[in-house]
Amino acid sequence: MLTECFRLFYTFVKLGFLSFGGGYAMLSMIMSEAQSFSVSPAQFADLNALDMVVPGAIAINAATYVGYLHQGLPGAIAATAGVSLPSFILTVVVMRFFAHFKDNVWLTDTLSGIKPAAVGLIAAAAITIAANVLILPGKNIGDLRINPLGTLSLACIIIFILTAVFNLRFKVNPILLTVLAGVVGALVMA
Repeated sequence: MLTECFRLFYTFVKLGFLSFGGGYAMLSMIMSEAQSFSVSPAQFADLNALDMVVPGAIAINAATYVGYLHQGLPGAIAATAGVSLPSFILTVVVMRFFAHFKDNVWLTDTLSGIKPAAVGLIAAAAITIAANVLILPGKNIGDLRINPLGTLSLACIIIFILTAVFNLRFKVNPILLTVLAGVVGALVMA
């Protein structure tokens, strides 16, 4: 158990130091690492849904969830400490030297190059989660060519479209939409 907690801590320290762009950008890397801790894509999709109603940073919630699923409370503590430690260290270091380098062309160009990569990581996480939610169990993305209606979950697609419309068009609170979508999903999928 101690070695698994250390492995969780080390994995999330590594992710914390190597990830740029915030929690959503980290999701694809966390998802990839979570599979080595026996967290399925479906469980990770559940995490993403819970993340909208649970307070806290996305990366910390994801680390806590993965750690808890793998090793219970000690795993949750190890993973949470691991993903948080790099932020504390980097914040102290950056604040110490920020005044000296804030106008540095190399730094601003480097940060400008990181932004598109962060967007790509966010898109990768969104596509992976959507594929695991919208495609029926036992089907795969290749089945879409042969039988699209028999491959996709019509209920999930309708919930997705209605949620997007209510959020974008009518500006309904995302937390309220997440709770309502969860209730509707539980009733429809039961």
